[in-house]
Amino acid sequence: MHFTSIFLAALLAIQLSECAWGQQLPPQSFQTHPTRTNVTNWSHRHFCTSVAAPSSDGLSKSCKDLLTTLHDRVSVLATLDEDLRRRLENIENKMNQFESSNLGRLDSLAVQQTDFLKRLDTLDFIERQNKRSIDELKGDLNHEKEEVALRTARQIDDRLPQMPTNEAKLESLATLLLSTRSAVNELNNHLEANISRLSNMVSRRLNSIRRQNNRQPTNFYAPSHSTEPLITSCAQDAPTANGILRLQLTPESEPFYVRCDEETLGGGWTIIQNRFNGKLNFYRGWLEYQAGFGNLGGEFFIGLDKLHALTASAVHELLILLQDFDGTNRYARYNLFAIGSEKEDYALNLLGEYEGDAGDSFSYHAGSKFSTFDNDNDGCVDCNCAQSRNGAWWYNWCDMSNLNGKYFSQNYNATPLYEGMYWNEFRGPTYSLKAVRMMIRPASSDGDLQRK
Repeated sequence: MHFTSIFLAALLAIQLSECAWGQQLPPQSFQTHPTRTNVTNWSHRHFCTSVAAPSSDGLSKSCKDLLTTLHDRVSVLATLDEDLRRRLENIENKMNQFESSNLGRLDSLAVQQTDFLKRLDTLDFIERQNKRSIDELKGDLNHEKEEVALRTARQIDDRLPQMPTNEAKLESLATLLLSTRSAVNELNNHLEANISRLSNMVSRRLNSIRRQNNRQPTNFYAPSHSTEPLITSCAQDAPTANGILRLQLTPESEPFYVRCDEETLGGGWTIIQNRFNGKLNFYRGWLEYQAGFGNLGGEFFIGLDKLHALTASAVHELLILLQDFDGTNRYARYNLFAIGSEKEDYALNLLGEYEGDAGDSFSYHAGSKFSTFDNDNDGCVDCNCAQSRNGAWWYNWCDMSNLNGKYFSQNYNATPLYEGMYWNEFRGPTYSLKAVRMMIRPASSDGDLQRK
């Protein structure tokens, strides 16, 4: 495009000079300068053929119209050239961001791999130590058996002279041998039990650490093979310790702790996100949002793996509580809620009907995938919503709410557009809220009726 503009500009200059020659040179110069005459005739023949009379005014008007047309075309081409250059710059910036994000993730994976190898070395060392301890225990057992046998022999030797008859001696010896055999068997069983328990404990520990380092998703909802009742939800009226409850979705899955809300709208809610003072940074990467972070006693996010397991084990509803810095409370409730698995990037697959007084600022995100600054899954082609919004969310293009955005304790009512912890229908995108709580409950629990 630059070469086209330069070419047209040069052609425009040539035509301008030619028209000037044809208008200013007197007839005498045509005869004395045949070369210039040829140029002028060529200019008249190719650029000014539309002139009705050979007068200088007609020639000037024709050249002026032609130059105006060429000027307009050059302007259009320059505009197109500038637009294409801006688009190329946007594409280049996007590619640079993508390359930087990938390099960061590769560095993170390299660090994790190094840590994993160190842990494996530590486990191998622990395993060798355990084997050495087991061998020492076996040696102690054999030594103890020998001592028991020697002690028994001494007791027999001590008792034999005091026996009055051979029959009494034999009977006493048989009794002593039986008691000795019983003691030896008991010691042997006790040692084998200890060895088995120690081996199982080491094996469980090794498997647990390997699962964590391989970052395999926890099987929270494997098929059940037990008839024993399990605590799978805060809605089961199970006793809690300061609102903390231990859940286990199936006998085969790993248990985990959650915080329950037993007061709002009949109780039975499992809190999945809690923010109220801004002490915890929510601008985090994909792996941290996947596993969860924070403290159940303060601010926290439950983790996408656990949230998917909970919503996949039963149909849930969602309740979002909002509070501004004036103490005004609002809520948004959706009668259905579920997210996808890691393979689906934890997409917001199910979101039911809205009710409440906060306004619906979440339905816009239905069907969107979860995005963080290092894993861009939003619907925006030329941007990274998680980076521009300083958060992590089910961004579409980009958002109508951003409850994992930046917390502003000052200037909360005049924050940068869309960057705060905001809800569009309550206080708008330039107001960062004071407190947010997201909670889920099995939709079939009918908690509002059972707990009133």
